[in-house]
Amino acid sequence: MNQQNKNHKVRDYREAPFAYQDKPALRYMRQQWLDKHIGVDAFRNLCNVYCALTEIASNKASQTVEASNKTLLIYSGLKDWRTIKKCLAKLEEWSFIAITKTRGEDAKFKPRSITLLSVLHLTQGGNQSACKTGRHDKQTAWDGDDIEVKDLKEIKENYKEVNGRSEKLKSIAEARAELLRKMSIK
Repeated sequence: MNQQNKNHKVRDYREAPFAYQDKPALRYMRQQWLDKHIGVDAFRNLCNVYCALTEIASNKASQTVEASNKTLLIYSGLKDWRTIKKCLAKLEEWSFIAITKTRGEDAKFKPRSITLLSVLHLTQGGNQSACKTGRHDKQTAWDGDDIEVKDLKEIKENYKEVNGRSEKLKSIAEARAELLRKMSIK
């Protein structure tokens, strides 16, 4: 069929919105399934949650988003909040995301804050997993340097500590501003 006779155009991404998924993350999830570290249902669910997170981040134009269970259920197409919780725990274990929970003024939890992390710690060897390449305790960064897995955990903990500290500083600054507002003469 002649291209000119078709009613459809070739996709053009230059000005269209997009959700950015990291191919190494998708490959890593697939390899975990192929290596039988996770089941087929877990693989599908993890992919759905990861794609939902990247779409939400794209919508917010930020790598850090607040995402409730309801929002993640809608974007991922999953049916149970417990599945969402398991998927988030696994993605956090793999250092794809960092989750920060905060409490509001009424001592209730606000929607969790989820930050998409760099996945440069994954192997760059296509579909090769760390298990198949014989590196059980090391992973390869984008520049070819090996990174100890324990260092990844330290990076993740440092991120959480700094992010938590900034939340505390923010709440202190807000309390100070409120106090100054009350003390100011009208």
